[in-house]
Amino acid sequence: FFQTHAHFPFIAMKSQLVNIDPPPDGDVDTMDKLIAKLRPVAQATPPGMPVFAIGYDDTLLAEKRHPTKQDLDKISTEHPVFLIHISFHFVTMNSTALANIGVDAQTQDPPGGVIRRIAGTQEPDGVFEEAAMMYLEGLLPAPSPEQLFKSYVQTMYELAAKGYTTVVDHASTADVEKAYAALSGMGKIPLDLIAYHRLADPRQPRAEISKTYQGRYRTGGYKIVLDGSIQGFTGYLSQPYHAHTAHHEHDYRGYPHLNEELFTRLVMRAYAENAPLLVHTNGDAATDLYIKAVRTASAAHPEADVRPVIIHAQTMREDQLDAAAELGMLPSFFIDHVYFWGDRHRDIFLGPERAARISPAASARARNMRFTLHDDAPVVSAAPFRSAWAAVNRTTSSGKTLGIEQRISVSDALKALTLDAAYQQFEDDTKGSLEAGKRADMIILDKNPLKIDAAQLRNIAVLKTIKDGKTIFVKP
Repeated sequence: FFQTHAHFPFIAMKSQLVNIDPPPDGDVDTMDKLIAKLRPVAQATPPGMPVFAIGYDDTLLAEKRHPTKQDLDKISTEHPVFLIHISFHFVTMNSTALANIGVDAQTQDPPGGVIRRIAGTQEPDGVFEEAAMMYLEGLLPAPSPEQLFKSYVQTMYELAAKGYTTVVDHASTADVEKAYAALSGMGKIPLDLIAYHRLADPRQPRAEISKTYQGRYRTGGYKIVLDGSIQGFTGYLSQPYHAHTAHHEHDYRGYPHLNEELFTRLVMRAYAENAPLLVHTNGDAATDLYIKAVRTASAAHPEADVRPVIIHAQTMREDQLDAAAELGMLPSFFIDHVYFWGDRHRDIFLGPERAARISPAASARARNMRFTLHDDAPVVSAAPFRSAWAAVNRTTSSGKTLGIEQRISVSDALKALTLDAAYQQFEDDTKGSLEAGKRADMIILDKNPLKIDAAQLRNIAVLKTIKDGKTIFVKP
């Protein structure tokens, strides 16, 4: 399998932090459970040292809200406490953490982000949205180079056990890319690794983009984040969210991270450099901006071949699929949303009609578009056969079917994780299918996915993973 969208360093990081995932990956579904899980962690941490945890989901907590500073103060007031949301689009802090970073009622919201306030006041309640998460930068534990390399290599072997032979980091930085290059130069990387450099400012230095690996690593292109997450109410929609919260009015539609003029300049830069491009758009209003920018950039640079990818493409409309097909854009569907958040998309975020069309893979297939599937690990655990199962069955965590007309065949799901995934990364000439002359990347399975009951797809086990003809994983 070819990982089509994920965040490699965060996969490694999540394994090092306290996990507070909700069901089905974890068990934290009430505020009391969250607090009870973290109190012993704080008690075992020296006073003044931070406590970090990752994975809470406000929409699956019984209280149906984010933990606030008042909640986290029950864990500890002797330690700064930081919780990262399952979507990686929010962080929430206790009072001690807020004091340490100097955020108070006078602190203004940064562009593209929100510091939530206690109702009727300007006092921060502890929850930070989107670009406001910049306050977390530099606060996460910094491992030594030896610890970092060890965790990266261990994570690669864990991904190999899932059946991956090529993995990705979509939103890397220059420092992280240097670490990848160093690790590759040491001959420690068992899989191919492709990083996409996060682009947020036209003045950023040009990234060292290449379609050729140095060892087992290359920087593959640029990644732009245009909006947030649907389940966090920060995805940018053309029509209002189905439900509202205490923080949102009835006509609330989310918001973009970047204004249209700046975003178009960034897309134009990628086309001018002929750099492969990924853009995160969950909401259809964000996708409208992306399509418009690609139309402008491709007209200005008709010779460019950037294979523009629509990352997540959660709420793409039929007219947007028509436009994307015309422009050669590639949807990469976060298909695991159907399983993990499908019931809440239907009942809370989008309503029945729009929810039935999230990740519209069958509509893309009807247009003969190339598309890919992903789980956005570590937002949810890396599991390519679960992604295939979700695309084929469209079953939610409650066992309901969401959008039966958007089901695709097993063959189409596997192609989205193999050959079309390789095409997305400009590697379909050497990977993605078993053909003479291509690299010997393959997996051996305990069952034939084309012959078993489609409802059992997610239970298939990888027995062996082979990379360039060398066995790198054997199931114990």
